[in-house]
Amino acid sequence: KTTELHLRCRLYSSSWSKPCQVTMLTWCSDRSRNGKHFPVPESLLDCASVQPYVHNCLVTLREGRHVYQFSVFFKRHCCLRTNPLLSSSDHIFRGDAVVMRIGVSTGSIVNMRGRDNSLADFIMHR
Repeated sequence: KTTELHLRCRLYSSSWSKPCQVTMLTWCSDRSRNGKHFPVPESLLDCASVQPYVHNCLVTLREGRHVYQFSVFFKRHCCLRTNPLLSSSDHIFRGDAVVMRIGVSTGSIVNMRGRDNSLADFIMHR
């Protein structure tokens, strides 16, 4: 039986003036610690009529002996609104993005905690 969870993530919305921690609908294969989590980024990202699909990529961040993994989901299209949170003077990003933490032991999406928001901000501005 598939269960529903709401896991914390970091949303970079083109409608907001700063990134925010929100919860994303996530399907779970079972309630055990070994259950795989399947996020539903469409539940947070707008403009399905302009761009119905969502891009995703895996980001690994190494800090000393610590290794952090994140999954970044985003929509990017020339007809989407400019996102001031992800744009710079030499690059315009049109669309929204959301970052989720991947657990080291499970290899699956987990709740963001502690320093994860600042680490997400760091990777999104690289």
